[in-house]
Amino acid sequence: MNAPHFHHELVKRGVKLSMEKDGLDHANTSTSSLDAIAALFSFLVKNAIISEYQVSKGVSRLHKILPDIKLDVPAAPAMLKEFEEMATEGGCLALS
Repeated sequence: MNAPHFHHELVKRGVKLSMEKDGLDHANTSTSSLDAIAALFSFLVKNAIISEYQVSKGVSRLHKILPDIKLDVPAAPAMLKEFEEMATEGGCLALS
């Protein structure tokens, strides 16, 4: 993490892995990997380890590859929207 200009990649990969882990059973789980990753990024932003800009850039990159993710995780668009809502509530993603 000594390369702050690549923190967006951490966000992109973390959220993508969470979506893949939750997969099709996302709606049936009481606590999801997305909840955990949103809480992690909120913590990291509040403690100035990563910036809100890097979270935003990571989410932007996810939107670009969403069609590919959707092939493996059909619920990916809804899950990404849910992550964005949780991240905004957690203070690590500005309203867009």
